[in-house]
Amino acid sequence: IKMFRNNNRYDDYYLVNDMEIEEIGFDEIQKKFCTRCKIIGITIFICLLLFTFLIAFVGIPLVFMNSIGLQRLLIFTHFDLPTTEEYFETYRLPGYRNRYVTVEDVDGKTNKSLGVWQMLPVELTYKSLHDSKFDYEEALFNSNYSVLIYFHGTGEARSDNTRKYQLLRFYFHVIAFDYRKAAVVNDCIQLYKWVLNRTNSPIYIWGHSLGSALATSTAVALINSDIHPKGLILESAFTNLHEELYVHPYGMIFAWLPWFEMTILNPLHKNGFIFDTATNILNVSCPIMILHAEDDHIVPFQFGKKVT
Repeated sequence: IKMFRNNNRYDDYYLVNDMEIEEIGFDEIQKKFCTRCKIIGITIFICLLLFTFLIAFVGIPLVFMNSIGLQRLLIFTHFDLPTTEEYFETYRLPGYRNRYVTVEDVDGKTNKSLGVWQMLPVELTYKSLHDSKFDYEEALFNSNYSVLIYFHGTGEARSDNTRKYQLLRFYFHVIAFDYRKAAVVNDCIQLYKWVLNRTNSPIYIWGHSLGSALATSTAVALINSDIHPKGLILESAFTNLHEELYVHPYGMIFAWLPWFEMTILNPLHKNGFIFDTATNILNVSCPIMILHAEDDHIVPFQFGKKVT
């Protein structure tokens, strides 16, 4: 509609539907609202991401640095491991006996209990299945088979390597046991002496992964006490805990952090979690066999070569 004005100019006026005005205004408001929501959402996401980073990569290392309990939990992982006596007593494995061995804690005042499996050689297993009065103590004491004490890896219990035991039992009387979270080498030494007092047979020590470090430390301590194992077998041995944590799946989560050494490695070393197999093995005078798979992704094959 054109309207004539007094100033001799035509001003244009357009008739606009009320609904169109409302739609134009609503669209603009909606766009502004969506933009604000996106900004708020992105801000919240960044804050959550930063908070998660601080908790995971700053908070956890700081707590770990000051918590020996958490350090023990990392080294001697016990997640979802069986602990009940019934489980170990009723395991479907022929020719074995579950028992508990008392050891003295390092303070010399308290006693602790270690869960132990005594597994007969295959030949004696057949005899035990047909003799309800089979004497396990006598079989261990006067066995024609050598005895092998098996040190399992972290995150395992004595029941986790039955397939390997079945193979070893063709040649050995096998003793497997579980660790506590403290004074582990002290316990291992006492367990070895417990076996030594109950057999006339030669005793070998077999360690796998973390167990290889414990087995080596135990062998050194025994030899220094003039007790000499017949042999030491190391399977998937690492050089020391410091180097292993840089390549271990747990350690790699934090290994890229600038404060990894300060918050993770140094506290472990300070609290005695060193496991320096590469150095300790130099003090082992008994025969040594080293086994390592080339495709081992937890403990790289190169560590086995370094240990030799």
